[in-house]
Amino acid sequence: MIIADPHFQDSRVFSKHPVGLGTRLREFFIRLNVRKSWNAVSQLNPQIVIVLGDMLDQGRAIMTDDEYERYYQHFQNTFKHDASVKFVYVTGNHDVGFVSLSSLAHPRQARRRFRQRFGPEQQVFEFGNHSFVAIDAPGLVDEDYRRNAEEVDFESWQGAKAGPIAFVKGIKAKPPPSDKPAILLTHIPLARPNTASCGPQREGPRGIHRGAGYGFQNLLGKETTHFILQAVKPVLVFSGDDHDYCDYVHRNPSNSGGDIREVSIRTFSMAEGVRRPGFHLLSLYTPTGGMPRRADIPCLLPDQKHTYTFVYFPFFLLTVAYIAYINATLMQGGGRGSSAPASSTAAGSSRGVHLQPIRTSSAMEPPLTPTHLSVRRTPSYSNFGNLTPRSRPSSRPASPLLGPSSGLPSRDDEDTVITNASYFPPSPLLTSAVPFAEPDEMEEGLLPPSTLAPPSPRMRPRTASMSSQTGSGGGLKKWLKDGDNARHGWRRTASLFLDSMHLRMPQKGGGPTSAMGALASSMERIWLRVVKDLVQTAWPPLLVVSFVWWRLLSW
Repeated sequence: MIIADPHFQDSRVFSKHPVGLGTRLREFFIRLNVRKSWNAVSQLNPQIVIVLGDMLDQGRAIMTDDEYERYYQHFQNTFKHDASVKFVYVTGNHDVGFVSLSSLAHPRQARRRFRQRFGPEQQVFEFGNHSFVAIDAPGLVDEDYRRNAEEVDFESWQGAKAGPIAFVKGIKAKPPPSDKPAILLTHIPLARPNTASCGPQREGPRGIHRGAGYGFQNLLGKETTHFILQAVKPVLVFSGDDHDYCDYVHRNPSNSGGDIREVSIRTFSMAEGVRRPGFHLLSLYTPTGGMPRRADIPCLLPDQKHTYTFVYFPFFLLTVAYIAYINATLMQGGGRGSSAPASSTAAGSSRGVHLQPIRTSSAMEPPLTPTHLSVRRTPSYSNFGNLTPRSRPSSRPASPLLGPSSGLPSRDDEDTVITNASYFPPSPLLTSAVPFAEPDEMEEGLLPPSTLAPPSPRMRPRTASMSSQTGSGGGLKKWLKDGDNARHGWRRTASLFLDSMHLRMPQKGGGPTSAMGALASSMERIWLRVVKDLVQTAWPPLLVVSFVWWRLLSW
């Protein structure tokens, strides 16, 4: 099996600056896709896996040895395999960088780390009665620039003893046996005309063009390609770096044997500019009494962007639609957990009006107003004296802050009798209408509006009728608290949440904060409320979506 350009990304381990949420999510899905792809292709049980460079997307970046070690371990944890499977790694420009093309780190450090973790930069090994020749393409580019600067040909060049050019010369001096033909492995493709076609399996509209830039070079030089093909004499060439598939046939420079076919492998990552990543399968066999033979085929991986667009996103929309439908149904049915409305008073019945008992925030505070006021309606409430009492004592004592009979007579005209109770003016601590426990039982016109004092800011409504009211500071808190008491319809929930956007909370140093600051301070509670709503109202689609995600993520 041949894999090219995994470009494993994990900038958390070496970034000198905090990694943004967008970068974390993008890299998470890239790593997730690489792991899924490897879990799938590893089921083919290959005997050997060849990776044609660019294992680590930032392997050449400036980092410490400990950071590089964590980066490498994350890569190994993604590509888990049995010890019996042999892995061969080829150097790529993202692994060791270039000297001549201003790479992002000093190549000596990157190459040292590569040798320690991935193995030698260039090597020859035998497998399946074939000789595989893996060259150091980035190092060959650097040495070729120095050779051209000195205007020396390859035969006269005296470079480093263990350099890429010396390695190729060594293969030319001691070629592989004729019964074990050579297969060339290089990260950078060999030179070709710009008009060369790459075959019908390529996604891009054109072939591989020559080009070089900051830390990359698309093709090896023409002279370098001629030098390699003439020295190695390969029967097949595999390359990477381009990220797209390309099948090209080179003319044999030695005029001996057939033409040389080169296959550029698709990238193994979903984030490298191709819609469908891929890999390559190579089969090597030797018939009895014959020469070694080989067969290869490109393999495509799923279009992950299509999966996100036409699988994940539709299920998300179905979940949202189901939640909206359930909440709308609950809203029409009154919602779960909502209290039944109080029974209305029969027409003509003489029932007293009962004021809700006022509970103060502290046991040390005295009651603020009388708790029961039993009266009966007369044809007109414009005259406060037209009240007829019901002889029932008050169930709670009057306010000790005010003296008895201060402001209201104990007996008025002949139509008004007040007995067995002491009445006082409204408490100065109350600023708005007193809340009633049973508003449906209140008879209109029973008391003049001026006698009803507004509720204290310390009061907390107890009944379902008061819990539905919204105040200037209750938006976000009420939206969070409603999840524990009763379920509203989705319109009601949205209204409460929008009301919370106008919330202003005081800072410690004084001055209002923005609504976003208030939301941020309660973000944990908001998420708990959202999760609770999802679990309670949308568990069937969540169960289906969880199963689909589990199958897709563990594939």
